[in-house]
Amino acid sequence: MTEWKLPRLISSGMVLAQKQKCRIWGWDVPGRKVTVSFLDEEYHTITDTEGKWQLQMREYTSGGPYVMRIYDDAGNESVIDNILIGDVWFCSGQSNMELPMERVKDRYPDEIVNCNNPFIRTFKIVERVDYHGPLEELETGEWIEAGEDSIRAFSATAYFFAKTLYKMTGVPVGFINASLGGSRIEGWMGRDMLEGYDEFLALTDKYADDSFLEGQKAKNLKQDECWYGNLDREDIGLKESWEQESADWETACAVSIPFFFRDTELKDFIGAIWFRRTFHVPKEMAGKDARLWLGTIVDNDRVFINGVEVGNTPYQYPPRKYVVPGELLKEGTNSIVIRVRVETGCGRFTVGKKYAIWNDECEVDLTGTWQYRIGATCDIRPETDFTSWKPTGLYNGMTAPCHKYTVNGVLWYQGESNAGEPEVYKDLFARLVSGYRRKWQNEELPVYYVQLPNFTIDMYNDPNVTGREWAEMRVAQASSLTIPYTGMVTAIDLGEDNDLHPLNKEGIGRRLALLAAANVHGMDVEYSGPVPKEAVLQTAQNNHGCTIVISCAHAEDGMYASNPDKTDEIIDFELLDEAGNVYVADAVINGNIITVSSNATANPSIVRYCYRNSPDGGVIYNKAGLPMSPFVMDIS
Repeated sequence: MTEWKLPRLISSGMVLAQKQKCRIWGWDVPGRKVTVSFLDEEYHTITDTEGKWQLQMREYTSGGPYVMRIYDDAGNESVIDNILIGDVWFCSGQSNMELPMERVKDRYPDEIVNCNNPFIRTFKIVERVDYHGPLEELETGEWIEAGEDSIRAFSATAYFFAKTLYKMTGVPVGFINASLGGSRIEGWMGRDMLEGYDEFLALTDKYADDSFLEGQKAKNLKQDECWYGNLDREDIGLKESWEQESADWETACAVSIPFFFRDTELKDFIGAIWFRRTFHVPKEMAGKDARLWLGTIVDNDRVFINGVEVGNTPYQYPPRKYVVPGELLKEGTNSIVIRVRVETGCGRFTVGKKYAIWNDECEVDLTGTWQYRIGATCDIRPETDFTSWKPTGLYNGMTAPCHKYTVNGVLWYQGESNAGEPEVYKDLFARLVSGYRRKWQNEELPVYYVQLPNFTIDMYNDPNVTGREWAEMRVAQASSLTIPYTGMVTAIDLGEDNDLHPLNKEGIGRRLALLAAANVHGMDVEYSGPVPKEAVLQTAQNNHGCTIVISCAHAEDGMYASNPDKTDEIIDFELLDEAGNVYVADAVINGNIITVSSNATANPSIVRYCYRNSPDGGVIYNKAGLPMSPFVMDIS
């Protein structure tokens, strides 16, 4: 028999969407009269034959905290307190949406220590997939206020969006966080949204076989245990305890850290390899706790100081940031040993990262010459079947149960895992937007998304990478702006060339907030970088060389170029002729006009800007400090 029950989203601390007819729902015995009492008004309904009930309240403006009382005619009652009315955003995507404040705490330490804002709240949904169909109810999640004790678990992108928007509008912000690292767009789409994609739907059906799914999970576990176990058993370094100061390193080779294995005799190495060096601890550091930063390491590591393990990381992406207890550090000579397991022949100590041991008083640089010894070699690690990334799974388990909860908009940060498939992605994203609007019963539901940032993707040694995959993806993403009520954050200046997970989530969140402030709240703020309107060809005399004049919107006050890490010179424009030949072009800015010129071609047909994974020169901004999106444009 159906019992009195409310969904997890309808709970104390929730944020209700302002200026929307919010839906309240739940379960009870069939035929019961249910009453929702809120702000001195009552709403009534009767449960259906399955014991389900739902109703819509009238629109309310922002405010709170308030109390809601829900009861039936049999004496069942639930009291929900600490309710706010404000903006509610559904935030989804892959790792850069999921990335928590804990990962950016060193960049934004004051955000952690000083966080105390009960008007910003999140509802975090734990990873859940289902290939049989949409779940009716979430299995995890609760509303949490932003505070010093909770902020570390908040999505950094969504938190900075909420913080900026709240500061601009004074309206409370709640965001539902349904995201998962590595996930592909088709995983966040319902079966109806993927109609015609037979290969995707066949995968869904394949993983809907519970015995097959569990078998794949067991296979992953078994092959990992076997590969790691065999490697560890063969590793001479483990047998001989190479981490100890007494270990024999006389036969070791030398390498300079940081480095790519591909650039040394270790190219294509797979297995276990040990690195060692000594370092000098000054008197002011000895006996005191210190921090050890080792960039990022591919693929996983264990780190020892004077023979004692101080940290380990099981996969390549997280920054290596370990705490070294003071009792391990002695004045004078100390040793550090790193055991690295390389899984696919693409080992590296990422260049451009910090490698040091330090505290508030001093810092010891750990870059430079290290000794290394090979503990064991082996075959490539078997490929993992990421069973949570298949089509429809995440949508069914995490998104679909949220559709009854009224939201003001959707934030989307995803695309890295679909790079290399720009045209397919363009279609899938349009289907996702249309499908979400249909499910939320709001054809004007705002959907704001983040264009892929700068990143030198070929650092992964992928032989299929051409250096344009993310550029092609950005153009596809920008083309989705033709979908009504969408908005895009340009982030070509907010990434990190050497990190898939850039730390500047405040910049991303702020730009998302500007979109919401302008287009949802109607505030008079600039929300876009310069947008090229047309490109007009002016051919030089004697048909030698050409000039293209590009006029821009969102640049009425002028533009400028800047790149603090490289040159401010504008060197990322290219021209293409009808045959597809590419010509590097010069460019200058004058007000809201960009003049692009070349002496190498007289009849170009296409002009493009920042059409590479990461720009080489200055990024073009308007006077509001917002960048121009990379583009490909026909010349008239």
